[in-house]
Amino acid sequence: MTLRLSALLALALLSHAAQAQVNALPPTRHILVYGDAQARAVPDRYKLAIQFEAVDADPAAARARVESQLGATIAKLKAAGVADREIVATSLQIDTRRRYDNQERQEVFVGTGVRRNLTARFDDKQALERFLGSVTTSKELSISNVSTELSSEAELRRQLRQKSIASSREKAEVIAQAYGAKLAGVYSVSDVAPQFQYGVREGSWPAMYAWNGDNRTLDRIEVTGSRLQYNAAAPSFQNGYVDFDDKIYTVFLLAD
Repeated sequence: MTLRLSALLALALLSHAAQAQVNALPPTRHILVYGDAQARAVPDRYKLAIQFEAVDADPAAARARVESQLGATIAKLKAAGVADREIVATSLQIDTRRRYDNQERQEVFVGTGVRRNLTARFDDKQALERFLGSVTTSKELSISNVSTELSSEAELRRQLRQKSIASSREKAEVIAQAYGAKLAGVYSVSDVAPQFQYGVREGSWPAMYAWNGDNRTLDRIEVTGSRLQYNAAAPSFQNGYVDFDDKIYTVFLLAD
């Protein structure tokens, strides 16, 4: 009985939420628009992930090899100019390793596996290249990937939000003026695309509107980029682009 009552209450709440979504538009005259802004930036920071792993019947020996590799790698990172605060190592992870023996048709003990992971952030490409030129990978030391970051991302996203808000109002004013109406105020604002019974859904909004600011501001861009490429003989990375976008959905009321 309790389960049935809980299910009925859940259905009632879902129905109420769905009805609120459908009735999110005001009963008076209004304009529903979205504003967007996009920017392209060249990454200026690089994050490297390194894994250390050793397997041995003697757990102490496996641990010693991992710690030795970790210490040597940290020393090379510092020599490349990476600050202590930009180097983060995980705690020791230990587990039992087995493999399947086809002849005996069973798993056999291999040894004890010891692992540690490390991440490091480089402030410039040259420092990353210096480090990669000094390290040698093996079955006990592997580099998984190099990811790019933008140090000013928070400020960039703040600017994009301001521009998407401005573009939504600009678009609403253009539409209202074309129909001989005036904006009266804002009814609702959201950064999530609304869904209404008349068919407006996430992903179906047109992407033709671009922010037109002065040449010093961020303009609309298309998503493009390239992966970092590493040549062991001549370490060199080709910077790609990092793309950011922001959208805001606004319901403006129209003056009577």
